[in-house]
Amino acid sequence: MAQSKYTGRPSPLLLKSGLVAAFLAGTGVGLAAQNAHADGIVRCWGYNYYGECDVPADLGKCSRVAGGGNHTIALRSDGNVRCWGRNAYGESNTPSDLGTCSSIAGGFYHSIALRIDGTVRCWGAGTTNNTSDANFGQSIVPPDLGPCSSIAGGIYHSIAIRIDGSVRCWGRNDEGQCNTPVDLGTCSSVAGGDRHTIAVRSNGIVRCWGGNYFGQCNVPPDLGPCSSVAGGFHHSIALRTDGIVRCWGWNYIGQCNTPANVAKCSSVAGGGMHTIALQSDGNVRCWGDNNYGQCFTPSDLGISSSVAAGAFHTVAITNPDCNNNGINDSTELSGNDCDVNGIHDSCQIASQTLEDCNSNGLADQCEKEVQISIDSERFATVGYGYNKVWAVSNAVRTESTVTLTIRGHGDFSAEAEFIRVRGGVSYTAQALGGTFDCGTGLPSTTILTLSPQEFNTSIGNDGVLRLFMEASIAVNPNLCADGTWIEASLDYIGARPADCNANGLLDSCEIAAGYSPDSNQNGVIDTCESLLLDCPTDFNQSGSTDGADLGILLAAWGAAGQPGVDLNHDGIINGADLGALLADWGVCAN
Repeated sequence: MAQSKYTGRPSPLLLKSGLVAAFLAGTGVGLAAQNAHADGIVRCWGYNYYGECDVPADLGKCSRVAGGGNHTIALRSDGNVRCWGRNAYGESNTPSDLGTCSSIAGGFYHSIALRIDGTVRCWGAGTTNNTSDANFGQSIVPPDLGPCSSIAGGIYHSIAIRIDGSVRCWGRNDEGQCNTPVDLGTCSSVAGGDRHTIAVRSNGIVRCWGGNYFGQCNVPPDLGPCSSVAGGFHHSIALRTDGIVRCWGWNYIGQCNTPANVAKCSSVAGGGMHTIALQSDGNVRCWGDNNYGQCFTPSDLGISSSVAAGAFHTVAITNPDCNNNGINDSTELSGNDCDVNGIHDSCQIASQTLEDCNSNGLADQCEKEVQISIDSERFATVGYGYNKVWAVSNAVRTESTVTLTIRGHGDFSAEAEFIRVRGGVSYTAQALGGTFDCGTGLPSTTILTLSPQEFNTSIGNDGVLRLFMEASIAVNPNLCADGTWIEASLDYIGARPADCNANGLLDSCEIAAGYSPDSNQNGVIDTCESLLLDCPTDFNQSGSTDGADLGILLAAWGAAGQPGVDLNHDGIINGADLGALLADWGVCAN
């Protein structure tokens, strides 16, 4: 079995967004790919009629870049926003009262910023709603929008992900680009095109809506789970979780023909009719329209940490050294980038985009949570009577949804030809049914989700997660001449002991501040002790269940989010927990 990989959980402020275009479009946000990256120098190339590539000499180091139609937006290391290039509607007039920001985006004639308090500001075209001009209300932020974690822009519309993961959109809506599907669910990345919108749901599934005249909303059925999206004028771009770039939609000048030699990537961006990708090794790749040199990456660019695009120009941040120690960040990120977003942890802590309440140099979120990615072995011979069991030792529990991907090569073309997946006592699902037989391309794939309860109850008392994969009676194990097989992978956020009560606060900081008691001074909050003991009702680890433990339970009565006291794990402290405590009254048997 492959080893699980720790990658950390991306901060909501570090989500990508995308695009605008043309005429056109960028990625992620307005016209630019919005990625978290290390601070560095802004470089720009391509169309420059309006000065969109004339980077100000006094700009200084920046942490983010975005592109509008013919203007460029940069977020400086101090959180201030600078704009340059075309200014037909005031899109480059950064508001004097904007304040400190955490993210930026661009539309064709408007700019968008996400302030550090989560509020969204827009300026440029769209401050009125006069559809006879370039004003479609794209700069009129809905008053009930609330705090957001990510922003994006289409040509004449704006998009935001609220902190609850829901997507909101405003501005031009003639093709339904702002009609967010009611069943969309929570999302982690958004982007906009001319008249279409793209989103990545929290489970990695890509959804698209709006204009579809070039197939830009026809998400490939074999796309697989993705981490981010971007948009061009009439094409869509997705970055799969395995680093592969996929494009679809208008391909007039090859903007959707991802070169075969593009390596694993960490970021994507979309211009009007060109596509940009940042490889994991820091090299920038570009394909599609190059009439203005927007795909002629400068030979002296060096290692970059982010890419973005305007209608006909490309932008990158290069030579990142956010902590000013004279060393390129890319060479010292190992062990110093717990959330794996390309930024040195010390810089994020210094800029307060990551918390470090105990001042130990580690971001709190990376001490509390861990990104788990586990791949099974490939189980050969799949068919009726050949049941498989995937056993994962020392499985880490979770408090969030788990993504389970099942891949197979075999007899699966009919609906009755499926794999039944079972876990614990409560989880059962079907996978691969109605896909195809003995495919020669990508394997048959189904993406399933497990609730935290379904996943956690699939972990036995011995700490082993067991997932059973059983073929239906219609699956012929001998159908494929080259053999049959099945494999699986798990991706989820694991809960670490450093936040045992799952309230979002690091336990060590809670104890130090006096928010939660640690009567035996062992570094574990008293109400969490039962999670670690054979005597679960002995909250304070005194060796017996007594009045002190009763007092702790009564103090938490009616509360949620206290797993140590929630003895029956139903999400609330009530009479059932009291009954369990009284049943254990006295000296602990262990």
